[in-house]
Amino acid sequence: MTTRLHVLIPFWGLAGGVIKMLDYANHGRRGGFDVTLWAPEAEPTNPLLESLPALQRVSGPDVHRRRLDNLDASHVASSDLVLFTEPAHAAIIDRLGISPERVIHLVQGTRHATPTWNNGLHYRLLHRPFVRIVISEQVRDAVAPHVHPALPLHLVPEGHDTGYFAVDRPLVSPTDPVRVLYSTWKSDLGDRVTSLCHDDPDIVFTAMRTPKSWPMLLNHYRSADIFLGCPGPEEGFYLPGLEAMSAGCTVVMALVGGNEAYAVDGENMVACTYDDAPGHAEAIRALASNRERRRSLNLAGHDTASQHNLDREQLLAQQIMRDPLGNYDAVVSGRPTTKGAP
Repeated sequence: MTTRLHVLIPFWGLAGGVIKMLDYANHGRRGGFDVTLWAPEAEPTNPLLESLPALQRVSGPDVHRRRLDNLDASHVASSDLVLFTEPAHAAIIDRLGISPERVIHLVQGTRHATPTWNNGLHYRLLHRPFVRIVISEQVRDAVAPHVHPALPLHLVPEGHDTGYFAVDRPLVSPTDPVRVLYSTWKSDLGDRVTSLCHDDPDIVFTAMRTPKSWPMLLNHYRSADIFLGCPGPEEGFYLPGLEAMSAGCTVVMALVGGNEAYAVDGENMVACTYDDAPGHAEAIRALASNRERRRSLNLAGHDTASQHNLDREQLLAQQIMRDPLGNYDAVVSGRPTTKGAP
């Protein structure tokens, strides 16, 4: 009998946490599971979502979309798996009556270990027994001291559809002006940096002030030389920095915990103090006048992005879904290995 994977979607949106839940739904589907997506609305209503490859992949006769408020114990067999990421969904899982060994909590942020975040909801959830998957060593190190020890904590390094954004080889434009891209969704840092550089005719800033479809986002990245990352103070991973690296941009941003899974100061990007607009402006000016430095960082960033692919993530994710109580190492050289195996 085919096992069903129930994936609880917090909302229909372009946020990284939602994209990752859709990726895991696809991992399960490719691993032989029937998949049901449970969301506040059965079908997404945001037209930008239609461009999302992660959503496009999770379709077909073996994938069902249902309203989350209709989910109850009658929909879940004892052999099924339930995957969730939103702490508030723990109350829904409680009414399903399913064994904790069949529930996978996908932990996507270091902020779960912060007792004050979201009134402690994330932190308290860690103390409940569920099988857990964390997306990076940074998240693992933050939450491991607080996780209930009864069930396993698995590390599956975050993957992304970086190939969608990738250039064959990052190039550095031989002409000025240098084009800087940033978003305003989480911070006004980019606007403040723009103001500080307003008197420099060799630097041009472009702001993304509303969410973009993936084709539009790709065009923005491809049209930029430098990506000014504006992450929140406690990010789980911060996909835009990785996307920009894949697209051949030089990345300038603060290290905020989760993005240290791929960002290395001076090696594949330039790190600045969080929310320090003068520091970010100084870094951008220095890079604008140093094409060779940008070329070196671009090549390293492009290589970094290529390593965070979905195939690498899928291998171990499927192994855990087949045996949630197994004991696995993280993916090494693209292959999952079981601890103690020859």
